[in-house]
Amino acid sequence: MFRDAAQTHIVVAALLVTVTFAAGFTLPGGFESDKDSLDKGMAILTKKSAFCAFVVADAIAFVCSAGAVFSYFFMAMTHCPTTELELSILTDIYMLATVLQFLSMSAVVIAFVTGLYATLANSVGLAAIVCVIGCLAFLIYVLVFYLFFKRLIEDRAIPNQ
Repeated sequence: MFRDAAQTHIVVAALLVTVTFAAGFTLPGGFESDKDSLDKGMAILTKKSAFCAFVVADAIAFVCSAGAVFSYFFMAMTHCPTTELELSILTDIYMLATVLQFLSMSAVVIAFVTGLYATLANSVGLAAIVCVIGCLAFLIYVLVFYLFFKRLIEDRAIPNQ
């Protein structure tokens, strides 16, 4: 049961690893290219706090996605669990990978918002709108969790017949 979901999750995790890796090298704002500059090759926006937040969030997203990929890969390597202990271990690994994937998706949203904010700093109104729209992802996450746990609680409140 976990393996079917894990196959889908590993695709998403691998895509996030790829995207966050690429974002780490194609930084918002670009690089200093003036041949006479001592900062040649350095990111232009390094001194902006939004850019620093972007870099940290991107790194968190990369590490969490890479951890999820490893977890799903490890699950795929194991044979069908034959004991209760093996099933419990696979369940724990699956739950860890799922949490890592959620953290990665959250960090990607933060990286997206802070990266755009850093590059749109001269247009404060547009930057603020982008931040609000980007943060709607967290509202969607909360709504999904609410609906899931609401249904879970309702199902447990109804006695089996």
